[in-house]
Amino acid sequence: MHTSSALRSTHFQYRRIGTDARTHVGFSAFCADYHEQDRVAVVSPRLEDGILHTGYALLALTTAFFDAQRARGGDFFVYPQHFAIIGADRSGVATGAGRLELALDDAGIGSAWGWLDVWPNSNWFTAPGTPTAMLRKVFDLQINRLFWPQDFAAEDAHCAEPLPAYARRILERRLKSVYYYRSPAPTVEISAAQPAEEIVQESFNRLPAVVQDTLHRNAHVGPEPYRLVGVADFLHDMESCFAE
Repeated sequence: MHTSSALRSTHFQYRRIGTDARTHVGFSAFCADYHEQDRVAVVSPRLEDGILHTGYALLALTTAFFDAQRARGGDFFVYPQHFAIIGADRSGVATGAGRLELALDDAGIGSAWGWLDVWPNSNWFTAPGTPTAMLRKVFDLQINRLFWPQDFAAEDAHCAEPLPAYARRILERRLKSVYYYRSPAPTVEISAAQPAEEIVQESFNRLPAVVQDTLHRNAHVGPEPYRLVGVADFLHDMESCFAE
């Protein structure tokens, strides 16, 4: 809960990306209808993907959560409902350095995520590294806001174990917003002040050393871009994950 004392909403700036310019907007333009009970998930096919691409967004949402706690006054010890869904199978956790045998604890998967206040370890999940398997976990966790890599496309053909058709109807009503990261055509970006930059850098530093060796020294430099997509458009992109 270190971010509750280190960060404030003024540490983050949001810009809408237009054809010719970037326009400053407020938090609500990035996260409309925010509620402190929102369940937020980052789908991270490799351990480091979400750390590299969603650190500012997670910290901004976490700060909004703690703002709600501070508004009530008094002491608090509580964390937002933020979850990491990481690609893994029997041969290990997927990383840019290959599959690693990492446990769901601070010494394994969790230290880097925990530094972003995705904590405790009950908020770290693994799933087979396919869009269908990870979308199933999103459904099971009753997620409201979803960060998904745009290049993590649904299978071309219907998979062997698709989600039931009713899951699509429930997701259509349950999801409040979807954010594509690693998008070639982002629509909004987040910039962060030094306190947030330092927290994200420390998160990088807590990745396994062999994974850090695969990353650029300044992997997270500059604004963090996203493409905000409608829930219906996202589910259309994931069409092959559902039973007909």
